[in-house]
Amino acid sequence: MKRLAPVFFGVAALFVGCAASPGKRPRVDESAMREAMISSNAPEDAYASSASYAHYLRSRVAHFAGDHRRAVDELRLALATDDGNPFLITALAEEYARLADLDHAERELKHLLERHPNYQPAQLLMGRILFEAQRLTPAAVYLKRAIQLKPKEPEAYLVLAQLHLELEAPDEAVKTIEAFGAAVPGEPMGYKRLGLALTERSDFARAEKVLLKAAERDREDAETWVALAQVYEATERAPKAEDAYDKALQIDPDNREVLLAAGRLGLSSGSPVRARAYFDRLLALSDDPEFAVKVAFSYLATRQLPAAAEVLDSARNAGLHEPRLSFYAGLVHEKLYRYAQAAQAYAEVPRGTELFEEARLHRANALSLAGQHGRALELLKHALNESPSSLVLYSAYARVLERSGSPRDAEHFLAKAIRERPSPELFEALATTYEREGKLTEAIALLSGALAKSPKDEVLLYTLGAAYERKGDFEKSLAQMRLLLQVNPDNAAALNFIGYSLTEKGRDLEEAEQLVKRALELRPDSGAFLDSLGWLYYRRGEYQRAVDTLERATALDPGEPLIVEHLGDAYRGIAKRMQAVEAYRRALEALRAVPELQEVKGQKQGLERKLKMLSTETADR
Repeated sequence: MKRLAPVFFGVAALFVGCAASPGKRPRVDESAMREAMISSNAPEDAYASSASYAHYLRSRVAHFAGDHRRAVDELRLALATDDGNPFLITALAEEYARLADLDHAERELKHLLERHPNYQPAQLLMGRILFEAQRLTPAAVYLKRAIQLKPKEPEAYLVLAQLHLELEAPDEAVKTIEAFGAAVPGEPMGYKRLGLALTERSDFARAEKVLLKAAERDREDAETWVALAQVYEATERAPKAEDAYDKALQIDPDNREVLLAAGRLGLSSGSPVRARAYFDRLLALSDDPEFAVKVAFSYLATRQLPAAAEVLDSARNAGLHEPRLSFYAGLVHEKLYRYAQAAQAYAEVPRGTELFEEARLHRANALSLAGQHGRALELLKHALNESPSSLVLYSAYARVLERSGSPRDAEHFLAKAIRERPSPELFEALATTYEREGKLTEAIALLSGALAKSPKDEVLLYTLGAAYERKGDFEKSLAQMRLLLQVNPDNAAALNFIGYSLTEKGRDLEEAEQLVKRALELRPDSGAFLDSLGWLYYRRGEYQRAVDTLERATALDPGEPLIVEHLGDAYRGIAKRMQAVEAYRRALEALRAVPELQEVKGQKQGLERKLKMLSTETADR
């Protein structure tokens, strides 16, 4: 049961009469001492038999072993010699609850409370069980009664506060915790627990007030300061968040999660030196590769690829053998166009791990881009021998052949593969190979023939639409994509394609915006789709919106030259010439490193002209 924590307040008071035999002095059991103190008000005739005690102890062993059915049986045997014992009945009700038999648990408690209405543990457990069953109004009655019976015990207050949150009554939850604070002055736990719950619910205004009260009562609780930092971060108050993280680290300087969070905040708030200090401390404390991965991803989130690569490479060089470290290092080096280093990192991913197949594919691509086509082909041959049904390997092998200067061999290879195992993915690969060779007519004929046999295949419909667009037949391209949307109205790629195409033509921009936004609803993490939206804003003259959107797009896809070029255009629109120059240079660097990234003919020359024009404008100023 997700909400039902153990409700026992110690071993039953009824069992304190069973003394241990004399002998070696035992270790002081503080829990047992508390139980004895609780039991001091019990009447003497309420003491349990030794048989009842033995069955109860067996029930506890079963409970902690997770065998709640056996715990029920043992408690029933205990009750056979100690009929009506409220402690045992409450324990029995909890075991039923842990078996998800809430009805049986409720019946046991009802019978008990008819005889012992002032037995607080039963009132509390009944409230919790009814809460678990989402019978919130009667649950509140029992919880309030439990509070009346023992106003200094926290559990009923905490459950009642959670109940009010479930009822969307946060002010009542705050009042409940304030009542606990009045009953036990100086107690921080209630405020802290409620503050954490409110933070999770994004109720940051109330969470801040409650957490500050918790901090007033216990300034040495690091978790409270961390929660406050999260509230300040969520409400865009970075300096206060940094201060709260600092307070948490003064209390617990080696807390790795806090160091990670503080480092991330430093990056997002533009304090890379501060972030580096936190991250260096974190990595010095831990040889857990998970933290190296998290730090690297933190740098990636702020487009600091060289720093991410440095973290991953340092972890690898330190001997941390974790496949993800090598795999992610390969990805980052690829993004930085360091293909030889990427291939080396991918080679470290061991066979038999879940990342091996993907790493091998990436390694072959990196080797090819580094000019080592022979090694790439050899690697892919081995992969094909081992996994002949993996269609992506055929496309990769053909691409390497094409890069090596053998486009005809690539075409023949794919044509043979299609004869042996015809599939939309292989038709797409051969069609795009034709397109890169300027054979658009052959590509269209190939795809049209494949579609005649599979007229509703989404891959073929999309690829044919894209081929028409590259041939310059805008209307046929658009019609093909609309046909695809008839097959699947939620094909995000087609929605984005039409929206971007309309934007490029300056047509129906309202429809274009609707289509692109729908694509983003389906795939919010697509840099290409964000680029389409940003470019639409640019074409409408909304340059600041374009900048904001395109910056997000480049964060998601920093190595895509066209997106970076669009960002440069948007920077020019708001007269940020230096940022525009930097963006154009990044895009040009990517095209020089990997010419095949060029999406439109003459893109490289266009970027050179834009840089020259900006240089002239700056000189004229």
